[in-house]
Amino acid sequence: MSSSARRRSSLKELVLPDAIEALAGRVASAGGTAWLVGGGVRDHLLGRDVKDFDVEVHGVPTDDLERMLRKLGRVNAVGRSFGVFKLRPHGSPPDLPEIDVSIPRRDSNAGPGHKGISVVGDPFMPLDEAVSRRDLTINALMVDVRTRELCDRVGGVDDLEAGRLRAVDATTFLDDPLRALRVVQFAARTGFTPDGALVQLCRDAPIDELPPERVQMEWEKLLLKGHQLPLALGIAREAGVLARVFPERVDDPGLDAALERALPHREGLEAAGPRWALMLAFWLAATPVQAVEQTLDRLAMHTVGRFPVRRQVTAIVAHRDDPASTDADLRHLSVHAELRLALAMRAALAPDPVWAEALARAEALGIDRDKPAPLLRGRDLAALGMPPGRAMGALVEAAYQAQLDGVLATAEDALAWARDRVPTAD
Repeated sequence: MSSSARRRSSLKELVLPDAIEALAGRVASAGGTAWLVGGGVRDHLLGRDVKDFDVEVHGVPTDDLERMLRKLGRVNAVGRSFGVFKLRPHGSPPDLPEIDVSIPRRDSNAGPGHKGISVVGDPFMPLDEAVSRRDLTINALMVDVRTRELCDRVGGVDDLEAGRLRAVDATTFLDDPLRALRVVQFAARTGFTPDGALVQLCRDAPIDELPPERVQMEWEKLLLKGHQLPLALGIAREAGVLARVFPERVDDPGLDAALERALPHREGLEAAGPRWALMLAFWLAATPVQAVEQTLDRLAMHTVGRFPVRRQVTAIVAHRDDPASTDADLRHLSVHAELRLALAMRAALAPDPVWAEALARAEALGIDRDKPAPLLRGRDLAALGMPPGRAMGALVEAAYQAQLDGVLATAEDALAWARDRVPTAD
């Protein structure tokens, strides 16, 4: 049996959530077809675990589809105007992703940028047209949920076998300029390479018109989820994407190797905010601080959740040459940037065991994620009879600097130090 045939036969073993199976039955009873589409099909055929499920329903009006979904779970209808729903099945654990359910739709470029994309749903769109609206052939594979039959009208399986990225349709590909960034991001995540025609399409895509937040989202996926970063950067350079998104990094010969060395450090962080800050710091390490701030602002790279990405990246780059040899050095550096990020960046840029040792010391000192808590506060000085004012603030700051220097180690040390400096009444 050929590898292609084995991939197809494996679809019989594809396990789908009960809600998708139930939806497919209801859709079939109404004369339609429920198709598993996108990454779920691709990942299964590649032998990977399927974590995200996208279902496209053909032949059922939007109102009827919504009623079916509401019988199966909680429905987020934020995209209802163009036939896109998110389903959380009854009894589904809260940590599992929602199921994306949609009808076929037409995207067309009605104006500059991603905000100019016009989206119209059509549940009765012919199958060939629905397939032609997909970006890449490997994402245009569809599986009939009820029969597990594979629909491959554009050679997607062959491209999977070859590790090749190829556009389904040149005209519709350019309807959404964000697809050029997705090609780079997808190359980083899969190791697949685009054919020459797709590279040219990426060159032609008007990505300069995209809103900054859309560019930021795709670059975040690339840096946080990509494992083939040098490959992706080479494609980004060849396709003119890097020159338009990060012109300051186009000619940096050390960027690829630094990002490759950064991956183990990225994987050591759990939360998205610190991971994003770390990778951006690697990305912008050789950039002047003012240019770092301008780049982050231009691409709306400010926060992830509550994590202050912009502030951390700027601080890490600004203090990249600060000493970190002694405990006092580490305490002073921790005031500006998270040491677990700042030291990881240094380790990737200039591999040396000294950085791992410094991080171990920072962890032992309890300052790898935050600066030391002050040992002396204004209320302590007030208790010693010192009135509020500039003098109090200056003394608190002086005590903190002494703490960072290692002169003060405990609250008792700080109080004794303060008693010698608080003015006494005559």
